[in-house]
Amino acid sequence: MYSIDIDIGGTFTDGFFSDGARIRTRKVLTTPHDLSECFMNCVRAGCETFDLELEDFLLHTEVARVSTTIGTNLLVQRAGPRIGLIVTEGAQRDLYGRGDATILERYIAANMVLGVAEAVDERGEIVREVDPRELLAAVRHLVQNGARMVVVSFRNAWRNAANERRARAIVKERYPVHYLRSVPMQIGTEVVHVSDDHARTNSAVLNAYVHGEMARRLYRAEDLLRAAGYARPLLVVHGNGGSARVAKTVALNTLHSGPAAAVRGAVFMAQLLDLDKVVTADMGGTSLDISVIRGAVLPMSSKSRAGGAEIAIPMIELDAVGAGGGSLATAKDGELRVGPESAGSAPGPVCYGKGGIEPTVTDANLVLGYIDPDYFLGGKMRLDRQAARRSVERRIARALGVGVEAACSLIRDTVNRNIAAEIGKRLGGEAPAQFTLFAFGGCGPLHACAVADAVGVRRIVAFAFASVFSAFGSSTTDIRHTYARTLGAGADRAGEVISTLAAFQEQAVRDMAGEGFATGQIRMMAELCIVENARPRSVAVDPGWESADMLREAGGGVIDSVHLAAECPVPHWAPEKQAGVATDPPAPKGRRVVFWEQGQALDTPVYDALALRTGHRLHGPAIVEAPDTVIVVDAGWALTVDPYGSFILTSAPATGSGSGTS
Repeated sequence: MYSIDIDIGGTFTDGFFSDGARIRTRKVLTTPHDLSECFMNCVRAGCETFDLELEDFLLHTEVARVSTTIGTNLLVQRAGPRIGLIVTEGAQRDLYGRGDATILERYIAANMVLGVAEAVDERGEIVREVDPRELLAAVRHLVQNGARMVVVSFRNAWRNAANERRARAIVKERYPVHYLRSVPMQIGTEVVHVSDDHARTNSAVLNAYVHGEMARRLYRAEDLLRAAGYARPLLVVHGNGGSARVAKTVALNTLHSGPAAAVRGAVFMAQLLDLDKVVTADMGGTSLDISVIRGAVLPMSSKSRAGGAEIAIPMIELDAVGAGGGSLATAKDGELRVGPESAGSAPGPVCYGKGGIEPTVTDANLVLGYIDPDYFLGGKMRLDRQAARRSVERRIARALGVGVEAACSLIRDTVNRNIAAEIGKRLGGEAPAQFTLFAFGGCGPLHACAVADAVGVRRIVAFAFASVFSAFGSSTTDIRHTYARTLGAGADRAGEVISTLAAFQEQAVRDMAGEGFATGQIRMMAELCIVENARPRSVAVDPGWESADMLREAGGGVIDSVHLAAECPVPHWAPEKQAGVATDPPAPKGRRVVFWEQGQALDTPVYDALALRTGHRLHGPAIVEAPDTVIVVDAGWALTVDPYGSFILTSAPATGSGSGTS
């Protein structure tokens, strides 16, 4: 049986395919006008690697997963629909915030936010019910002004959501679904159930903003898969490192799903390689994502930011930086700037020959000799080195008064310094030498040694499938549903925690049944957030504990919130440890001139990544080429192949002189 994992990025769409024993990888250009097109192009490309017809391939496929930037792109481009918002009277200007009006500034017009008189007190008692006439007047105003969806988010609704539910019922009765003027409605507490009214409202608005387009595109991809012969539901990766079928996915959960999948894959490899401290550099064509992993555990945050606004969706902790292969280089007043703007896949770098005119990081790497123009994507896409060179000369070299190679080195040095500075910020004062750098994404291994030197990291791990690492990470995910509720409950209300967990477990059983799993296949993990002396701490608990157990864990603190995660396993590929060690030295497949960081033009050995075996060792300066990525081994670094086929780079002077093997 086969598995399909697709990651739709800003520049490339990546595929990771397995038959349980073997893996195959493929990259195709992303088609921004229709993401289902590049999705199916990648599926077809993967099918061809197993010499199968598409229908036969899909008939024998056990699981298909996708990670995507659809939601993130909608927020970045502000390309979502017109949203209407109804809040408690008085909250129209700041949405229960403390002066934070990001949502109003970016995603919803001020005249599309209306307040209605309603009230729920701090004990959850309804002080004032929603007036149907006032509510319907507000809805009419929003619809007449172009609202495609209406969000209702009331103050203190986390304590009692009856007014929110009543508002929806009133609108549904007045405008049934079959009516021409019916309007979709979402209520805040059904998106997230947290005590922070501001974060809950932000979350509900952004969810409505991305919901329609995300659902349309993902359902289209699923429909195309089914039409081609796939009989199971398409799974979508979530920002929390799990996955679920499209029909069971809250739109906001898909934000950052590609980078999150990569971090999930990094945790998997950290566990396999027994590494305690890892910092990841996921450098693709459009951006760079950084995450710090400790103890081989997913770094999670109960709150995060999306579109510049605080949201209350648990997500893997990572930071995006505008530094990718497609990052644009510009020179003005004698100063060089690289990123955050990107050429993306359309038009892409100048060397792609698709209309790009501004030089990029990839163009610089090509001119310097790090990339072979005839072996990009394994030779499937030829790059125009001369076009890249002309662009750098006209737009950078002349402006800075330097030669073309010097200008390209400056572009490369600038992006390396930018990345190193961002990584350094996130290590929190810990010694960089204690960390291992995981370099992936198509461009990560190209820059890893220079970045590690600048940061002070002395060990790097790169992978043969580095350029499709998010798709690989997708393959390590299980079906996962999460549930959370803020209680504000003290130890005397432990019974409420028990009843909440019981309700969560019942919901999890229903949700997993919808995914096709029996109760006995579900693994449930519960957690309490306990606040003591104004400091929160998380405690893992048994979902079946009694009140006395909860009281003991709470101690003198307040149980602020209850969390439950339900997981069901799906097939994963895992690398097998290879027996035996290569005794013969690796032979380069060729040589070419490369302009290294010191400005030296050196005749450099080039190795085939697919020909390297466990135990092979070589010293920099050297180039290791895989079909869809390049590992640059700088002087002072050594590369060794471990039993899992990973490339381990260590900062150590080579024995003897020059580059080559040992």
